[in-house]
Amino acid sequence: GMVQMAREQAKHGSHLLDVCTAYVGRDEVADMTAVLKRFVADVTVPLVIDSTETIVIEAALKLAGGKCVINSINLEDGEEKLDRICGLAKRHGAAVIALTIDEEGMAKTCARKVEVARRIFELATGRHGLKAGDLIFDPLTFTICTGNEDDRRLGLETLDAIAAIKDECPGVHTLLGLSNISFGVKPPVRRVLNSVFLHHARERGLDAAIMHVTGIVPLFKIDETHRRLAEDLIYDRRREGYDPLHELLRALEGVEVSEEKVERPKNVEDRLKQRVINGDRTGLEEDLDEAMLTRRPLDIINDILLDGMKTVGDLFGAGQMQLPFVLQSAETMKASVRH
Repeated sequence: GMVQMAREQAKHGSHLLDVCTAYVGRDEVADMTAVLKRFVADVTVPLVIDSTETIVIEAALKLAGGKCVINSINLEDGEEKLDRICGLAKRHGAAVIALTIDEEGMAKTCARKVEVARRIFELATGRHGLKAGDLIFDPLTFTICTGNEDDRRLGLETLDAIAAIKDECPGVHTLLGLSNISFGVKPPVRRVLNSVFLHHARERGLDAAIMHVTGIVPLFKIDETHRRLAEDLIYDRRREGYDPLHELLRALEGVEVSEEKVERPKNVEDRLKQRVINGDRTGLEEDLDEAMLTRRPLDIINDILLDGMKTVGDLFGAGQMQLPFVLQSAETMKASVRH
């Protein structure tokens, strides 16, 4: 079952797979070993070894070929455990996810996030000889959907920290548990807020996100009003009589996640271009056959399909479309040319 799930995740475009076998009352080392033996034979993407126990991490690193990522290190209990895990990472050539948590707890302001990151960076690179590029800092994402005054700026503090950590610790990478930003609200609101937050995090230099590709949408597909409300919420742009959280909840009330407003153009040329942009292959061959009644195949490719790919390129260049969606468009293009 877990192998099948891993293959599905990879098929959807995951670049790394987080493997966790911690379960109360079970032998975590035995379970991790059983899973890893299957994964190394059947799963082709790199693995993130997710455990709080160093004995489990070590057993996994001995089994997994190639470069793994360890999830994770922090300073909650001081430096001793961090030292043990960094030692394992150095010995096995693994990268490490580092959380901005220290003895005082989870860092919530940009300044505290940078302070903790700097300390971990110096320990990992200076004391243990890890390369800066093998450190992936997670500056922690907290929900901005509670309505509490203390939570209003948490998303903005995280965005500021992404850029600041990369300035302060040259060569490191950054990571977010994306959906934490929208915890506590309904799926349609989460989908919009997660997608918009991801865009702004990437603008600040975010390298990786823990997310499911089907849970986000490209920016160009989000209703302009919904996008503006999400941005106002992220940047805490409130004013007298205007609260973006309440407005966003109201705007998406009664909307279902599956409701995607796609109006099919009557014109087959426009339909085909839209298919390429949206990476939509359902019914593709019928539309191509209809177009070939009046146009030569080469003209369809050069005049319609390539025009769609140009739009995809423009959207990607402008940061309005993420890579997994670009790849879906490319697959649609290939299927069209093949037909």
